[in-house]
Amino acid sequence: MSASRSTPRLRATVALLGVVLALVAVSGRPLARGLAGEALALAGFACIACAALGRIWTSLFIAGRKDTTLVREGPYAALRHPLYALSMLAMLGFGLASGSIVITLALLAILGVLYARAARSEDAFLGGAHGPALERYRREVPAFLPRWSALRMPETLEIRPRVLWKAFLDAGSLLGCYALLRLADALQASGVTPTLLILP
Repeated sequence: MSASRSTPRLRATVALLGVVLALVAVSGRPLARGLAGEALALAGFACIACAALGRIWTSLFIAGRKDTTLVREGPYAALRHPLYALSMLAMLGFGLASGSIVITLALLAILGVLYARAARSEDAFLGGAHGPALERYRREVPAFLPRWSALRMPETLEIRPRVLWKAFLDAGSLLGCYALLRLADALQASGVTPTLLILP
């Protein structure tokens, strides 16, 4: 299987989430305990679930066409980089579910830089393919914060089963990572794993 332009970013994201799981397993996080901890975990799950569902929806519009067509329908009418924005929402969810301000800020900062660079690279690639049309799109549609009033839906949409299956696997991996994070937290809370550091 050949590597795509997104492969290094995906590997970096997976590696960072692996570090987060390890930190959760071996750190005391006072915010993660009690009612506050449960509320943060629930808020985190809500962010991750919204991101997972949003990524499925968004993938239906872009996958299989993103390198040849300037897609401006569905979520791409409201913001230029909805997949990156939804990924950031998922990272916020993982941070909240970790019960650590430090982990949350680190996830958002590191992946914010990574996704901003990816968005610039994607804009440059699309600029070479679409020229003035992309410049008009950039002027009219914000990059990451949606302008919901601009949302417009097509009457029909061609669905590719393979793309839909990949989007479901993508969403499932987010939810699976949340389950692993909760397991790591439970192991830490029950004393199965040692407390090597305290994270606010």
